[in-house]
Amino acid sequence: MLEAQQQQMQMLANELKALKVTSSKPAEPPPAIATEEKLQLREQQSKIEAMADQLKTLQSARGQSTGQPVYANFKNGLSFEDGSGAWKLGINGRVQADYRSFAPDIAAPDTFNIRRARLGANVAMKDVAARLEAEYSGTANNGSVGLTYAHVDYTRFNGFKLRTGQFKPFYGLERAMNANFTDFQERGSTDYLLGPTFDRGVMVFGEPIPGLFYNASWTDGKGVNTTTANGDETDAKYDNKDGLVRVVGNIAQFAGWKDSVVHMGGFYAKGQQEPGSITTLNVQTEGRGYTVFSTDTFTRAVDRSRQGYELALAHGPLKFQTEHIRETFDGANFDRDLTAWYASVNWIVTGEAFASTYKDGMFGRLRPKQDFAWGGDGWGALQLGARYSKFDGSDFVTTNAAGTGRLSAGRSNEFDSWTIGANWILTPYVRLVANYVHTHFDTPVTVTTPTSSTNKSYTFDHEDAITMRAQFDF
Repeated sequence: MLEAQQQQMQMLANELKALKVTSSKPAEPPPAIATEEKLQLREQQSKIEAMADQLKTLQSARGQSTGQPVYANFKNGLSFEDGSGAWKLGINGRVQADYRSFAPDIAAPDTFNIRRARLGANVAMKDVAARLEAEYSGTANNGSVGLTYAHVDYTRFNGFKLRTGQFKPFYGLERAMNANFTDFQERGSTDYLLGPTFDRGVMVFGEPIPGLFYNASWTDGKGVNTTTANGDETDAKYDNKDGLVRVVGNIAQFAGWKDSVVHMGGFYAKGQQEPGSITTLNVQTEGRGYTVFSTDTFTRAVDRSRQGYELALAHGPLKFQTEHIRETFDGANFDRDLTAWYASVNWIVTGEAFASTYKDGMFGRLRPKQDFAWGGDGWGALQLGARYSKFDGSDFVTTNAAGTGRLSAGRSNEFDSWTIGANWILTPYVRLVANYVHTHFDTPVTVTTPTSSTNKSYTFDHEDAITMRAQFDF
């Protein structure tokens, strides 16, 4: 209503301006015409004054109404807001339709896949908010966990917010970011060292001073929808929890460097895992192809710690980002480490600034200068990037004792990857992604596949993947 009133006022103002220009011409019109133009001027001025009063009334009524009006809005999601300001309801969702192709085409299928398909809602009432979201893409085998977010927040203080329920603990920069806005189709191999994406517990987080962000959580440490005997609410003997602290800051914000981001910080997490709770450690290539690293089950209790360091430097349309993460398993008579790191560079060809996407200690939604439109001048935004990553699990070998982190036969405990990617952001809510990923295994791997008569073994030392995604989110 406000926008309609403003548009009508603008149209009337333009007409009034045209009439004034006409009436100011030096040639004197006939008396009858001059009188008619004066009447039109007075009439237009009266209309504008009346509409201005209506507009002022509407603006002042927003948030003050004692009746039942509901305002609808679409910004980063569909939202409905009570006219009295008592509550706000937001609807959000996403669909990521993927295609993946591999060479050699031995251990991973060329396939179309629904990577994520989610629908959720969040409700805010004064100082309390709640979020509920579900995953519809399939089973746990392809990344689905059923329920994703289910938590309640206390949000009165910006520097100290409290969250309890099921949520995503913020380990590192890429993991903390929404999967809709990562620079590449899949996160780096560092992500496999962070455990399950969602967990249950309590977290405090906030921005105590502008540019400084923190989060600290106390969670089950086993993830959600756990099917093992020691999972979630089925184990009365072991009550271990994982503690996590992460602190990051944007030095560019402290220094007042506009259009720039100097993000740095780190995290530390620790907890004990009881026997059998960590069944196996599996790491796929970054194209989500071959499971190149795999171990047997830890049959003894282990102390698990994870630590990471993160750095992101951005100025205008250029960004450099890197993370280094280590995961340690300390058990009786053994100590095993996994490390991984990546470094990436990205360039927004169309000139948008990465700083415009930075909020709450992470990068988010990019808004093109001009949205894509058929037959129009807008082509959206284009982002190009390259990433190198390295995974090292050399503590895990096939000669380790069973149950202490023994590498599975036919796998490699080290590999590195190169990824080249392009993101075409047609609008803030629609993007197309294409990646090429080359992975080299330090040790050649062996895969056995069944044929019509007998099993056949193949040995290879690399994987090339082409992946694509069509994404819509709100």
